[in-house]
Amino acid sequence: MLFWKECKKILWSIAFLLYVAVTVLDLYTQDVFRFGEERITVPFPDGNYGMKNEEIPEIIMPAALQELYGEFAENNYRTYPIGFIKYVKLNEKERAQVAEILSEITGTDAAKILSGGAVADTAEFYAGSPETDTMEITAEHSEGDISVNQSGGITIDSAQMAPDGKGGYTISMDGNTGEEGVSEEDLSLTVREDLSYDEFKVLMQEVDDILGGGSSYASQSLIRFGSVPVTYEEAVRRYEFVRDYDRITGGYARLFSDYAGVTALSILPVFLAVILCMKDRQSGMPELLYTRQASSLKIVFMRFLALVTAEMLPILILSYVSNMSVWKKYPGVTLDYLAPLKYDIGWLMPTAMIVTAVGMFLTELTDTPIAVAVCGLWWLVDMNQGYESVQKNYALFRLAPRHNSGAISYFRTEDFVDNLGRLAANRLFFAAVSVLFLFLTVLVYEAKRKGRLHGYDKVKRAVARMGNRKKQSEA
Repeated sequence: MLFWKECKKILWSIAFLLYVAVTVLDLYTQDVFRFGEERITVPFPDGNYGMKNEEIPEIIMPAALQELYGEFAENNYRTYPIGFIKYVKLNEKERAQVAEILSEITGTDAAKILSGGAVADTAEFYAGSPETDTMEITAEHSEGDISVNQSGGITIDSAQMAPDGKGGYTISMDGNTGEEGVSEEDLSLTVREDLSYDEFKVLMQEVDDILGGGSSYASQSLIRFGSVPVTYEEAVRRYEFVRDYDRITGGYARLFSDYAGVTALSILPVFLAVILCMKDRQSGMPELLYTRQASSLKIVFMRFLALVTAEMLPILILSYVSNMSVWKKYPGVTLDYLAPLKYDIGWLMPTAMIVTAVGMFLTELTDTPIAVAVCGLWWLVDMNQGYESVQKNYALFRLAPRHNSGAISYFRTEDFVDNLGRLAANRLFFAAVSVLFLFLTVLVYEAKRKGRLHGYDKVKRAVARMGNRKKQSEA
């Protein structure tokens, strides 16, 4: 009976209507109701299956070096220290430090790197297929024209490339070349032959530290330079994994959970919890509840259960609205119609539980809406971390796990399975912590029923008396 009373109180409140409206608007802006526009198709031979990242030192080292050198030449480094892009410009001392690192990587004198004309263009090297033994090049160039060729590779007009005899390549982009095809004013750098990959990673991490973190040169982020084409065999295996393990709909439910977790459920539930508790206090409801025979555990638990139920109800409905948009795209394919429900409970509900539990505890303890500020700060910090890798996104203390690479997220079933244990540990951890906060709330509630915890009220009265005395003295 108490549960249904709490549910009725929440569901008919203006706060809940606002919660639903903001949730729908937020998820609508993330395009979760238009997943049907992206269809998972069966791969065919001789197609373009996209790229993947692999930790291949022979590819990563020259590509990372070229990008670092290009940013060094412009003194403009792109970083993501808290998730948002930030362009860093170094002072002379810091530039000298980066020049020393470039010198250690290439064997070129640091003074020459600092004073020489630097190539501002960057190049990334991708290994070709074993059958063709070719190499594709992509480049960012401020003057030359860049276009995609028939095979999916990149054509750079007005560019010259030649082996440098050390396993690397020299590229000239501006057309002002000397006798050997390289501008006399430009400086070309290649990785030292005797430099190991482990040493390279340490040096690149030093660059990331100088930049303040969040750059592509962090040791765990270097893998993004190891882009290689997905083979036909890999594409077929990936599709079969999506079809058999996810039964198609699992991938879409997973991407919905990513968006709903990081935006709606990581912050909005605290508003419901705080508003409900504060509204009851203003109406004198606690005094009535304190005199009832129901135990503190029952009262607190039923309120918590009602809040989580109300918070998850629109999420459950919206997850099915999102998932149903793709069902008609796969006629004759066996779909998992319970996928949204499973991800809502296993992935999203622990986030709602912990945010609600923290909101209830802090509100009951302080009789203030301070929980909004605490959870808001927590949400902001959590939202702006873990962009670089799946491993980082499934960290144990991640409030909202991430699994998002745009449309290809549907295909990342193997990544998800490989990290399923880490995700389960994360979700169980937050579910357990929410129960802990729930019991702490029970202790606070019980202490208030017995008149043992009114310290905050005493402080408020003391402050009020001080204010009255000041007014009287002024009068």
